[in-house]
Amino acid sequence: MKKIHIIAAAAALFTVFATSSVYAIAGLGFHWGFDLSMSMDNVHDEKINLPIDLSILNLPPALDIEADDFFRVSRANWRRSVLNFGGKVFIDFLPVIDALELSCNFGLWEYDGSLNYIDPTKSLDAGELVRESVPLTLGDLNLKYSGLSGTPYAKLHFDATVKKQLLNLWLVKFTGGAGLSMHFATPLLSNRLVEDALGLTESIDPQALINALIAPGSEESRAIVQKIIDEALGKPVLGAHLLLSARAKLPAIPLGVYIDGKFMLPFNSFDKDAKGVSGFGFLVNTGLSLSI
Repeated sequence: MKKIHIIAAAAALFTVFATSSVYAIAGLGFHWGFDLSMSMDNVHDEKINLPIDLSILNLPPALDIEADDFFRVSRANWRRSVLNFGGKVFIDFLPVIDALELSCNFGLWEYDGSLNYIDPTKSLDAGELVRESVPLTLGDLNLKYSGLSGTPYAKLHFDATVKKQLLNLWLVKFTGGAGLSMHFATPLLSNRLVEDALGLTESIDPQALINALIAPGSEESRAIVQKIIDEALGKPVLGAHLLLSARAKLPAIPLGVYIDGKFMLPFNSFDKDAKGVSGFGFLVNTGLSLSI
């Protein structure tokens, strides 16, 4: 009889342990992300409308040019940094929907931004318009921002996801879901950003502006990049996402591991002043969870 009681108790204890791995009530997680959703097309011909007086240069008619074509913005070589992290909280055992999850990710990207301009002296010597460029990157301007060296881009987004269990393999539970997202991002280097950063209100000599931009430690060039940093996480962009997730946890141990794969679907452009930036694509998070 005693053996029967021991066997029964062991069976009950095993059952509790087994179900505890699957039936967490609530929990939280911390993850590292691989965000492949953000992309940017190379742009080399974005005109800037600055108040410059071209008549001062005395360019011949053959080199005639409009004021808004004298300076241009360039963005190229979009690349993802290794820095992308976040967390989440979740509630399981909800009626009908099974689970509700709130999560976030913060990530950094960079690219090569520059300000292109027409060099009056070289243009006169060559008899045609000659363009030069001023690099607008953290490395070139000796600015520091989270270990980046290019022109910085940062994004923080929050997701609210309704989840439904798809498959339960005891130690591993697979869920699917969908929900809404809210994105906050820095502006890209654009015509509007350059115009706002320089803050020119009166017509000036374009050569004087060029000299200021290319001077070592240029305050004007630094102001443009600093404007990007200062406007970090501006107006929100709403969107949706689809989710496929796997979570594994050993019996009676509150720690677990998870992988969340999301497809991000923003409703609007991330930057109305810049061409070619997109937020459609996959995000994969892998992390540790703590549940009760």
